[in-house]
Amino acid sequence: MDRLARHLLQRNPDTLKDAELLELLLRFAVGETNAAALAQRLLERWPCLASVLEADAQELSAVEGMTDECAVLLRLVPELQRRYLIARSAPETRLVDSVAFGGYLLPYFYGAKDEMVYLLSLDATGKPLSCRLIGHGSVNSANVPVRRLVQEALTANATAVVMAHNHPSGIAIPSREDIDLTLRLRDALDVMDILLLDHLVIADDDFVSMSDSGYLRRAY
Repeated sequence: MDRLARHLLQRNPDTLKDAELLELLLRFAVGETNAAALAQRLLERWPCLASVLEADAQELSAVEGMTDECAVLLRLVPELQRRYLIARSAPETRLVDSVAFGGYLLPYFYGAKDEMVYLLSLDATGKPLSCRLIGHGSVNSANVPVRRLVQEALTANATAVVMAHNHPSGIAIPSREDIDLTLRLRDALDVMDILLLDHLVIADDDFVSMSDSGYLRRAY
């Protein structure tokens, strides 16, 4: 076992540079002889390790020495990290406010480059029942049918729900369409005696709560 692998297995990875960690990963695809040079080329092409791991397959394929196996490994890392963060959200957690909603939902959007829409269903105590992807890709929140969101809440036997979608632009400001959809969803869920607790607009590691912002208040 060489120095790089030994440091990693001995739980001392902080002593390894980004290029060395990347080299260790790439060895599984191109072997020890070629991994160091490929890692160096990737870090010359992109300014940091995060940028390498966020690069798409087409961009990666343009790097000398890149193989399909390498591209798969590099794309696996952020997806595994996303699944790890989701798995760490204990199912017995009670979610009672926007801070808790955001903490629970943010991992679902980790590394997302396209817009995604999720519906989090809760029981009467605030315990998560399900968190389902409702839309993904070119979809925006305004194009998600209210009927589909209500059906998901009914399928989960939810007492309350939280909707969340991201803005890949990086600006977590609700659009007019976001607000209109939120109000239509609130009213449709009311008929089924299901409470819409919040709609989170997420951008990167930040979010805006439409409940905290006053959009869910009713005019009496």
